[in-house]
Amino acid sequence: MATLETRRNTDGTTGYRAKVRLKGFPSQSATFERKTDAKEWAKQTEASIREGRYFKTSEAKKHTIADLIDRYLRETEKKNPKRFVDVKKLLNWWKKEIGAYLLSDLTRALIIEQRDKLLNSIGRKVSKGSNTQRSPATVNRYMFRTFPRN
Repeated sequence: MATLETRRNTDGTTGYRAKVRLKGFPSQSATFERKTDAKEWAKQTEASIREGRYFKTSEAKKHTIADLIDRYLRETEKKNPKRFVDVKKLLNWWKKEIGAYLLSDLTRALIIEQRDKLLNSIGRKVSKGSNTQRSPATVNRYMFRTFPRN
């Protein structure tokens, strides 16, 4: 929803600040000399946000999940080598599966889909010639070791 505020500048002139606030999006505001410019900007900005066109320059549209994983592995290897050893294999699996996606395309549904794929994949061999599926507890451990809650 857009709102307009009348503001008195230090030199005595009047300015108009337009604010656009929509649930789930950061607030946007701009100041104009004319009220009609403020109304027009607010109307266009609100429509752009609703259509998903306003935040095109965000970082999430510039980088892939593989970029994120590579950066995390580089930084973790330097700061915490033990953690690096623990998560490298798991993150490489995620990178192979969804690394080509843009960060902006990462959704809960995509993560759930990949989690189910991991759950239904073959785990370690219990004995010669027999394979077993990963248990839900194993998949949860993989998920939360790789993607900690904090």
